[in-house]
Amino acid sequence: MPVLAAPTSDERRAALREVLDSQAFARSEQLKNFLRYVCELDIGGRAAEIKEYSIGVEALGRPSSYSPANDSSVRRRAFELRTKLAELYAKELAASPVVIELPKGSYVPVFRFRGDSVAEVPASRPTLAIAAALVAGLLLGAGAMRFLAPTTVPPDIVKEAWGPLATPQGSVLMCVASNFHLAVRLGNFSSESDLPTFPAPEEIYPLYQKSNPMPERGPLFMRPALNTTTLGVVGAIAAASSTLRAFGAQFQILPERTAPLASFRNRNVILYGDATSSFAATKLLSRGRLAVVLDAATGRLVIRDRTKPLADPPAFSRREAKAGDHAEVYGLLTVLPSDAEPGQQRRTLIVSGVSNVGTQGAMEFFTSPDRLTDLKGRFRRDGLAGFPTAYQVVVKCTAEDNLPLSCGYAGHVVLD
Repeated sequence: MPVLAAPTSDERRAALREVLDSQAFARSEQLKNFLRYVCELDIGGRAAEIKEYSIGVEALGRPSSYSPANDSSVRRRAFELRTKLAELYAKELAASPVVIELPKGSYVPVFRFRGDSVAEVPASRPTLAIAAALVAGLLLGAGAMRFLAPTTVPPDIVKEAWGPLATPQGSVLMCVASNFHLAVRLGNFSSESDLPTFPAPEEIYPLYQKSNPMPERGPLFMRPALNTTTLGVVGAIAAASSTLRAFGAQFQILPERTAPLASFRNRNVILYGDATSSFAATKLLSRGRLAVVLDAATGRLVIRDRTKPLADPPAFSRREAKAGDHAEVYGLLTVLPSDAEPGQQRRTLIVSGVSNVGTQGAMEFFTSPDRLTDLKGRFRRDGLAGFPTAYQVVVKCTAEDNLPLSCGYAGHVVLD
């Protein structure tokens, strides 16, 4: 597959000026402010700073108390901006060589030459390329991948919240659990593997054809897949990777089957998993009050307070999208001290959610200076000086088509 050349910084600035000076945007000051803000950050290499909250405050003039969870103005303007850009490049700027797009589910602009195609990407696109490489190694069964690259150092509040994870000497292990999956393919799998294969049932065929080419009918076969993960976990790894790189921290990414709980000792760890997918998370979350569990009544993952009777409704459960609205899901962050040698400080962060969007939203929350500043203020109102040693945070996320749109605080528990 050929690699498409990207427009230069000068070409991107020229494309932005062309849009801002167009007749279509002449009476759309808020849309111009929105586009100018996100494009200038992207051109300046600061795309990771593009967040719904910052757009609302910096571009649309919302007060500092603005809450994306309660005010959908940024999402509405993003929809209007996507629509107007599409109309602009179809009519007034039909001959422009460089096109600006705002992919669905993202606030980060994409600059491309006319004729080049671009795929829609999730909200964490600035770091997704990093995570895609990392997870590609994971899916291919690669051992460990280490990265160390300089970038803009995050604000002090992020360093304070991340603690030992944020040090160059931290040597963080990112451990990825995965639910059991069956891979489906046209034709049988290699006989060299010890994994069993099964003929796919007839019900699988129409589902397979919706997203995979099938030049001739079958046969389809299934086989257990041991190293798969969801796009939400990829997004969470992306956000964590960007932050760790910014701190100059070295890190590894390993599947849990090669990095069990015993390997966590005296390590800084970020674990992606919950009690339904991870032996390590099951053990560690027994030290917490909140846990992601399967609700027998609905068959859905929910967040339960383990101190409450099972007959009580879940503390947090997802709400499906309604007409003109978005779905609401929840992520769970659990911060615990790691088992360490005397005199050593190590930390374990467990990232989970009732859906893959919740998992990604939880990590996006933990990388956001604004969200962490608010969280620290809540701990202070609890009588604490700052971030406690062990705590859990529930993150509320809005989602559209399985893509995260916003994340915000929903609740917290301080652990003994």
